[in-house]
Amino acid sequence: MLKSFTFDTFKLSRSATKQIFGIHQHYCALNYNQSHGQRVEVRKALEGWYEKLKDAGVGDIEFNLKCLVAHVLKRKFSTLKSYKTEEFTAEQHSEFSRLCEARCARMPLQHILGEWDFMDLTLKTAPTVFIPRPETEEFVSKVIEEYRNVKQPIDMLEVGCGSGAISLAILNALPHVTSTAIERSKVATTLAWENAKSLKLSDRFTPYNHTTSKNNYLPKELADRKFDLIVSNPPYVRTEEFPLLQPEVTLYENLNALDGGQDGLQIARLVFDLACLHLRPGGKLWLELGSEHPPLVKTIMNLKYEGRLRFISSYIDQYKRDRFVEIEKV
Repeated sequence: MLKSFTFDTFKLSRSATKQIFGIHQHYCALNYNQSHGQRVEVRKALEGWYEKLKDAGVGDIEFNLKCLVAHVLKRKFSTLKSYKTEEFTAEQHSEFSRLCEARCARMPLQHILGEWDFMDLTLKTAPTVFIPRPETEEFVSKVIEEYRNVKQPIDMLEVGCGSGAISLAILNALPHVTSTAIERSKVATTLAWENAKSLKLSDRFTPYNHTTSKNNYLPKELADRKFDLIVSNPPYVRTEEFPLLQPEVTLYENLNALDGGQDGLQIARLVFDLACLHLRPGGKLWLELGSEHPPLVKTIMNLKYEGRLRFISSYIDQYKRDRFVEIEKV
């Protein structure tokens, strides 16, 4: 019995030794590669990740992988044409694998990168701060075109500025605009201010941490202010639609920045009331809403705000959905 035990233990030891020796060789090689600058072609580093991301349910995988490669290489996305022929250092290869694992866990790409391009700007991002969507760029472009040829100064208010994307893109395009913004999240308010400073737009941008509510629409400092223009991308997702949202949203984003209540217009109604009090006659209110909302907003304007606000028009996005609303103060 003793001989048998000794022999089995010896066999196990030989197997374990091979494993340990193999691990030792791997790490020795890794350390050697890092210290001697050995490079890995991106094409090789991509192997297996397309399938893993697909299994995790990630969409537009090619775009995701290219964004991660650009980030690791510290290159602009637009400068990487045939990116698979680029090369990683061993350290960059390790970082790329770590970021791919995070994306497989459905962490939003914007949070992984810590920044995101919006219009012509690169904005810092942060967990729990709402990530601006591509359609919002269309919304902002619409507003910019409306005011591009206006000569006089424009005093703008943004309700719910998040990272500052909308205000800062408008300020960047229109030097005659100044923006005041309110945001209920302290983290987002701080982030918006940091973005304004890094983009050298802070001299025309003033954010306030404030939660808009009935009869408390603006901070006390702004109680008597009137604005030429109000813009907002308020929460517009109906509460019942939350189970249908992607994991990137439900797991990582601030759901308060999305919840529009039973009909998706809970916050928008507060913005309507705010506009009645703080928009100059002839001034415009621009909103980005859900595709089912523009007809409903038109009805609300006619029934509740006649003589105060007038529905001008709604506009479609790139997917042919009616999304953007223009309203005028009477």
